[in-house]
Amino acid sequence: MTISAEQYFATRKSDRKKETRYLAVINKDSCTSCNACSSQCPVDCIYEVVSHIPSESYHQIDTSRCIGCQLCYRIPTESTEQYTLEICPWNAIDMLHNPNVKKGTSVMEPYYMGSESDLPWHKIEEYGYQFFLDGEVFLPADEEDLQKILHYFEEPVWYYGEDENCRLIVEVARSDKFVRYQATTEGRAVLDVIFEKYDENIFLD
Repeated sequence: MTISAEQYFATRKSDRKKETRYLAVINKDSCTSCNACSSQCPVDCIYEVVSHIPSESYHQIDTSRCIGCQLCYRIPTESTEQYTLEICPWNAIDMLHNPNVKKGTSVMEPYYMGSESDLPWHKIEEYGYQFFLDGEVFLPADEEDLQKILHYFEEPVWYYGEDENCRLIVEVARSDKFVRYQATTEGRAVLDVIFEKYDENIFLD
């Protein structure tokens, strides 16, 4: 059953015990809010971002709770190596290889011009892809660790051009339940470059 972002974050619990191999991410530009994905999710980590214009409503996935089961993406018993029976009729879901469980340099690291070192690069990459795809991310208001991750995006230290840096995102709304962040115009341009050749990190697509 679909619930709104307000309802979701009012009852959300941080219940995932470990990082999963895959993460599901919905492209809001393709999503029609048909509810096909959320009706399949076994952990109810999919919520609807409701618009006053019904055709502009869409779904998002709380990747910090996603267990990578793929049930919102395909029907495993009806899919083979050559054929995927997808759940979403609009092909709006990407299954990512979770950057938090892979080794090596993050695709975002070369674009950071700040002075800090040893940043949580793979967690930054997880949210970076969501900003690239949708231009916004919702976080629970009481999850300070997750908000700290997005603070790195807010710093004006990301490479934008010769002798010019920018911030990737800004906070646009806050309530006692959630915080809403949106990518800046410059940030979208940077993220487009960073994730331009990210296809190898997408599973079964």
